[in-house]
Amino acid sequence: MSQRMLIDMAKTRLKRPTLRKHSRNLGIVLRLIFCFPLGLYAMWTRAPWSKWAKIAVSALVAAVLVVILTPSTNPPERQIGGIVTVDGDPAYTLLGPEAPEDRGKIEIYTPRRTAIIVEATPTPAPIIVYCNPGGQYYHSEDCVHVQKGETPQATLEQALKAGYRQCPECNAPSELEG
Repeated sequence: MSQRMLIDMAKTRLKRPTLRKHSRNLGIVLRLIFCFPLGLYAMWTRAPWSKWAKIAVSALVAAVLVVILTPSTNPPERQIGGIVTVDGDPAYTLLGPEAPEDRGKIEIYTPRRTAIIVEATPTPAPIIVYCNPGGQYYHSEDCVHVQKGETPQATLEQALKAGYRQCPECNAPSELEG
């Protein structure tokens, strides 16, 4: 081989590791920027950097995280709003910008809450009628067809369900009244 070819081969061999080294460093830097946990791991395990460079990069990443994750300790001051309370002192402070001068007042009516009292509706007493066995009418207590102690009692509802009708002779309660 000629001397010229040997020199070219030596230059090529020298360039390749340098390219690999630069591409590895670029990959680690990109991981540090876009996915810092993976980038930190790759930096500490694969990067040929000095120990102090690795410590400096780790401290920088930690400082950036602290700045990003620390909330603002002083929120902006709020102005007292332009709302006027009519009835008594409010139990709270109204915050917001001042209302414009040309805006009219808005009256808001809030009714007072009152207790609602619910009473149970009494159940009406059943209406008692008298039905003769084998008959077709129901009767009131003072009807001539009712025999005291012998004619069976029933409620008006039971008599109507059994098919009895109102007696035409006595003042028996009708189904409309019951």
